[in-house]
Amino acid sequence: MSTEAEPKESIEKKIRKLRKDFQKNVQPVLRRHNYYLSKGERRRIKKKKAIKRIQRRERRMMRSA
Repeated sequence: MSTEAEPKESIEKKIRKLRKDFQKNVQPVLRRHNYYLSKGERRRIKKKKAIKRIQRRERRMMRSA
């Protein structure tokens, strides 16, 4: 985790940057390690999410056409 802060930035701005960086980089890792998932289970979840993503994209394309 690296957040470069400019020397003249206010404390509030630095805290906001740090919080945003935490939410983007650290929180997903913590959530992923919250409980154990087997390799097969991770693969099934990944496949299910991919199918949902493709279906969502197709629905959006149908609406705009």
